[in-house]
Amino acid sequence: MTMTDAMAAPEGANLKDRKTGLVVFGILGIIAGAFCVLLAGFMLIGMAASQVAAQTPASSMPTATPKFLMPMALLYLLPAAWFIWMGIGSIKARRWARALILVSSWLWLVSGVVSVVSIVVLRPNFYTQMAQKDQIPAAVAMVMSIVMLVFMVVLYVVVPGMLVLFYGSRHVKATCERLDPQVRWTDKCPLPVLAVSFMFAVWFCCLPLTGFAFYAWLSTSVSAIVAGVLCVIGALVLMAMYGYVAWGTYRLRIAAWWAAVAVFILWAVLAGIMFSRMSLMDFYAKAGFTPQQLDTIRSSIPSQSSMLVFSSLWLIAVLGYLVYTRRFFTQGNAAQPGPAQQV
Repeated sequence: MTMTDAMAAPEGANLKDRKTGLVVFGILGIIAGAFCVLLAGFMLIGMAASQVAAQTPASSMPTATPKFLMPMALLYLLPAAWFIWMGIGSIKARRWARALILVSSWLWLVSGVVSVVSIVVLRPNFYTQMAQKDQIPAAVAMVMSIVMLVFMVVLYVVVPGMLVLFYGSRHVKATCERLDPQVRWTDKCPLPVLAVSFMFAVWFCCLPLTGFAFYAWLSTSVSAIVAGVLCVIGALVLMAMYGYVAWGTYRLRIAAWWAAVAVFILWAVLAGIMFSRMSLMDFYAKAGFTPQQLDTIRSSIPSQSSMLVFSSLWLIAVLGYLVYTRRFFTQGNAAQPGPAQQV
């Protein structure tokens, strides 16, 4: 009996051994993790350089000071650990690695497509504005715009799309199940729900860093209402909610599903309150950005009304997805893993 015959599907369709592909993608993942480590190192070097050049005029980039560079460097270490861990799991053909890579790649792809579309449709062209101010030639601005767009399409659409196609393949799924026959923790949760749990887990890990880096603990949900110590408490409460939703949705708890819906609705309400009291630029000013940084932000973000429409559509899409996952939740504990939960 050949390898292909041994991996034949119950319905008789032949399945191919994808062990080599799992190893190749795993090695590429480890390389990506190493690259993220290098980026974190460059951030730290930039922080040291900014300290040396403290007497020079402030840079127009938001990450030009240690206040922004240190958290950003730490944020690069999170995906570094993730890529290396997933790379090792892929090389070993672990079922949990395939599941986590697949759900994270789907989230990466969807958010990437949305980001690229928003940049093309809503965001002002920064390089075109520079050309209009005679800061760079028009031809150079066009080339830079095309290069930047191609780079974003490759990074945010092509790469995650390839991961989705590969790890979503039935051949890869069968290969992992053959080489790793043990039931793993990811098998106890449907993949659509695992994506929700993963998303909230990422937010749980990133909220402290992003809050410190960009908003000095002025989170978007409470910054227009309270400040100081109360704002920190609000951010910690939000972090606790993220953690509960991440754990509870994995356990298929219906209360956690309702909590996830409540979080997004709460976002919409509090963001509406905040931006009814201040403009987006006022928000960045209160967050401590310098006038030079505000000028850069003003020239590179869409209008507040455009962002409101886009954010509303995004909120509706997320809530729609949560409604789709509602069918996986029950009043009791998590269901036992079985064929019906495999996606």
